[in-house]
Amino acid sequence: MGKTFKQTLREYNWEQNFLVKRWKLRMRYALMGLLKYVLRPRKEQYDLSSVKKVLIVRNDRIGDMIATTALIRNLSRCGYAVYVSSRKPSLDIIEYNPHVSGTFAYDDSSLNAWLHSIREVRKHTFDLAVDVRCNRFVDLKNIAFCSYIKTPILAGFNKSDLATFNFSIPYYSPESHVTVQLRTLLDQLHVTPDDLHYELFVSDEIRKKASSFLQSLDNPEGKKIAVFNPFGSVAARFLSDEQIGIVCRLLSSRYHVVLIGEKERTRHVQASEHASLFDSQSVLDVIPLIELADIVVSVDTAIVHMATCYQKNTIAFYINTVPVAPVSTSIKVVRSHEMFLLNSKFQDYFQDKKYITRAAPDRTIPVNHLVWAPNNPHAQQIVFDSEPIRDVESALFEAEVAQALKTIHEGAKKSCPQSDEGNGQETVVPCAAAESRI
Repeated sequence: MGKTFKQTLREYNWEQNFLVKRWKLRMRYALMGLLKYVLRPRKEQYDLSSVKKVLIVRNDRIGDMIATTALIRNLSRCGYAVYVSSRKPSLDIIEYNPHVSGTFAYDDSSLNAWLHSIREVRKHTFDLAVDVRCNRFVDLKNIAFCSYIKTPILAGFNKSDLATFNFSIPYYSPESHVTVQLRTLLDQLHVTPDDLHYELFVSDEIRKKASSFLQSLDNPEGKKIAVFNPFGSVAARFLSDEQIGIVCRLLSSRYHVVLIGEKERTRHVQASEHASLFDSQSVLDVIPLIELADIVVSVDTAIVHMATCYQKNTIAFYINTVPVAPVSTSIKVVRSHEMFLLNSKFQDYFQDKKYITRAAPDRTIPVNHLVWAPNNPHAQQIVFDSEPIRDVESALFEAEVAQALKTIHEGAKKSCPQSDEGNGQETVVPCAAAESRI
């Protein structure tokens, strides 16, 4: 059947709209190119052998900071004085970290707050500053912030076209875990890394709070503890009420469920699922609770990475982020995908044109659920194609969670065949990590 006049007219309008959008996108990056002339250029030659004081710039989320603790530790143990710039919630994670010499709060919520962040960091001089973000999108505020740090050496990933970064580290590995990126940086600094495990530190007072909470639970059967985080920092990963009920029901036969997260969202779940609600004042309060738990179930990568610190049995929900061409032949869908690819190309070339032109690296968009995977042999990673996760069919969701629990429990049985009858101690051998993709 041929197209109607109305369909033809609609497609014509879409084509015109996308032509305008493409023109606007090109103009946007042409204007952004002018920013390069106001950024502070640095000398191309530098001497890494004289570096003693390092600033790690990690102006993003909590989970990213947890992974970065491996980098901080390795630099510190090699004699570097390590300072960190990040957002306030992320800095809370490293408040008690003995490897951190000092911190700087980054705030770009307003122009005044952003300028204040720059003024504060400029009160100090560093031998080397490293922007460790490698998400490939252009963050002009972050680039300008880095540019005005007082340091003779400014390092970053894929920044060959920004003269303010005189130490650009090529890194195009879309499916490699973030620890591979950190290892690449350490290699550039001639630091031999350890196993790059994450680590977290809290005060004794915070640790006592978690212990007291668990002791106060109404748990007469002495069930094991399951920490459940059904809501994360990204709304697309939130579980529906039905999915939360499924998880609680599957866990309840073996575990006493403890809910963590924003109180307004978790309070109604507590009432309907007969779970306990952990009242945390900060993200630090959750750390010892996870350390004392027997299993962690989470949609949020920050909680998943905390569980990785203690090698806990974990069920982690992710959304499939493998970049694929749209199945639909709709002009609107096809052109939208083309705009996405064009924008990605412009962002890469804005920051790293010199290297891309010379080396032609694999510019595939990084696969988030692989880059930020649990990195834990005791974790079961469930990857859903549906976005948001709450749209996943209930029967399919339940089957995947049940299978993940079964794998964890069977792995626990297989990993402890040796038992000392004298003291009841068991020898545990970790099972391999697993991923389920839906």
